[in-house]
Amino acid sequence: TVEDDGPYNSILNNNLSYQSIWMSDMFDRIMMKRGKPMKKRVCAMLVLLLVLLTGCGSENQSGGDTTLPEMGQFGAFPGLGGVMPEVTVTTATGQTLKLSDLLEEKKLVVLNFWFAECGWCIREFPVMEVAYQNYREDVEILALNPVDGVQDVIEFSQKNNMSFPMASCPRSWAVEMGVTAYPTSVFIDRDGVVCLIHRGAITTTDTFDALFETFTAEDYERKIYSSISELVSNNLSS
Repeated sequence: TVEDDGPYNSILNNNLSYQSIWMSDMFDRIMMKRGKPMKKRVCAMLVLLLVLLTGCGSENQSGGDTTLPEMGQFGAFPGLGGVMPEVTVTTATGQTLKLSDLLEEKKLVVLNFWFAECGWCIREFPVMEVAYQNYREDVEILALNPVDGVQDVIEFSQKNNMSFPMASCPRSWAVEMGVTAYPTSVFIDRDGVVCLIHRGAITTTDTFDALFETFTAEDYERKIYSSISELVSNNLSS
């Protein structure tokens, strides 16, 4: 669960900005059609609407509904350092998993984007499996496939016997999260914050161990990493 409402307030503020821009555009259109005599009346109406909208935003910021937006909504993915929106998938074994439920049990969730014909994905999976077995009490991996169909994911899972869950997901998720290479791994800490996005295969168990150890440590303090090398060097210097 996430105790800090700040990231959610950020989402609300962005929505208010979009509404303000929309109203400004509507004002310009009305003025072009009606002429300047309508200016005072239109301005008064817009001020009233802005006050009402700001009031709604303030109510949410002081403890209103902070439900995570679902992935797939425009602008839902916050990027590095933001709170990850809700993710719900049905795995190759038919199990329904939600990110919010996993974060109640685990200290780290990794979203790993892959597809069946990706050679580097196939090379990474056995290494990932070994590390997962060592940390599975505190770490969950969701291997998400936005390229192949559901049946292809089921067949791949059965053939390769990976113990972490695999699932098909909408292609739009990969677009939203800026997946430009496969595999890509998104590391989400115990508070739901995206702390690291790594594009490319991780091919050594030592690297996975360093990652998992960092995010599952009892004295964990959140840091946002631009790369794995930054995380490793930070650990060496501390």
